[in-house]
Amino acid sequence: MKQQDRPVRALGLGMVLAALLLGGCARVNDTSMRLVSSKVNAFLIVNGQLLGGSVLLVPDRTGRVSFEAEQGPVRSCSGSLRYTATSGADIDVRCNDGAQVALQTTLLSETRGYGYGSTAKGPASIVFGLPMQEALAYLTVPPGMGLKIGEDSGELELKPLPTGTDAAAKPAGP
Repeated sequence: MKQQDRPVRALGLGMVLAALLLGGCARVNDTSMRLVSSKVNAFLIVNGQLLGGSVLLVPDRTGRVSFEAEQGPVRSCSGSLRYTATSGADIDVRCNDGAQVALQTTLLSETRGYGYGSTAKGPASIVFGLPMQEALAYLTVPPGMGLKIGEDSGELELKPLPTGTDAAAKPAGP
């Protein structure tokens, strides 16, 4: 082996070791961020449908949202969150039916908030980290629908209002 080949090999080996070390650091950082993240329950009303899910808030002022429904055309939605101010954030959501919504949110605390936006089919709203009774006050209910806490299920329910009922009414509680 020539004397000149040794520095080239050493440089190549050094670059490989540096890449492995940096890749390991990124993995450690990702794992540690997950450990100190906060996951809170959330509700989303989009295209006239209520979905339940969660918001994962990460200390780097970002997050992930995911929602699911057992029935209806919108079965799942997911997206990302990024803080835009001390008490504000933008949430971009995409749903399985093609709906897209940008929600501007207000943070009530580090893990609680609400927000509003719209899709091509109408208004959308989100709440996260709030007790169900409090969430009722922030969610935008589509015309002709009522939002309440189910007597049997204890979960939020979005149902058509009986004929002749004021569509703007938001029946609260059981």
